Amino acid sequence: MTDRNRTQAHSILPLAVLQAMRHLDSPRDEAAAEYVDELLKKRLGLSDTVAAQIARYELVALRDQPVTAEELEQILRLVGRRTDASLVFADGGRRAARRALTRLSPPTRWAARRLPRFLRRLVGYRAARRCAADVFAASLSRVGRGANFVIVDPPSVRATPDGAACGFYAAAFAELLRELVDFDGGMLHPSCRAHGEARCEWRSTVQSGSAS
Repeated sequence: MTDRNRTQAHSILPLAVLQAMRHLDSPRDEAAAEYVDELLKKRLGLSDTVAAQIARYELVALRDQPVTAEELEQILRLVGRRTDASLVFADGGRRAARRALTRLSPPTRWAARRLPRFLRRLVGYRAARRCAADVFAASLSRVGRGANFVIVDPPSVRATPDGAACGFYAAAFAELLRELVDFDGGMLHPSCRAHGEARCEWRSTVQSGSAS
C-alpha cells in the first residue's frame, strides 16, 4: 500500500458499510415499523447521524473521490463493537463490490458476461483487478486455478486489531469474482497482519464453476 493509500480510502467503502448497518438495523415487518421511533433511539443504523453520513458519502462517491482512511477506520471500528459485526461487514463488502462494478464501462460489463468463456474470464479478471486496485487498494493475481488478493496494510486491521473487519474485504472480493468471472466459491484469509504476518491475503477457494 502506498503512503497515499494509507491516508486515503475510496468513499465507496465507508458508504457501503453504513448502508449495510442501516439495512440490518431497519425493521423487517410492519409490526416492528410501528415502533420505529423507539428503534431510532436504540439502533445506530437508523439515526440521523448515519443518515447524514450516508448522504455525504453518496455525493462524494458520485464524484468518484476519496475520503480519509481515518474515516473508514472509525466506521469499521464502530461496527466491530456490534454483536452482529460479521453480518454488517459481509453485507457491506458485497455492497462495496457491486458499487465498484458501476465504475466499469458498459462494454466491459457486457463482455464479462456475454463473450465466449475464455475471453469472458480474461476480461473479467482484468476488470476485477482494476476494481480491486482502484476502490480497495488491493492487488489481484492468479494463483493456479484461484485468485489471490493482497493488501499490505489494510484499514481493517488498524480498525479491529483482531482482524474482524477483514471479513469486509473477503466479502467484497468474493462478490467481484462472482460478478465478473462466474465464481461460485468462498474466500480464505490465510495471511493477516492481525496475526503477525507481513500483509493480508485473501484467496479464492476452487469449486465447480468457480474461478478456474
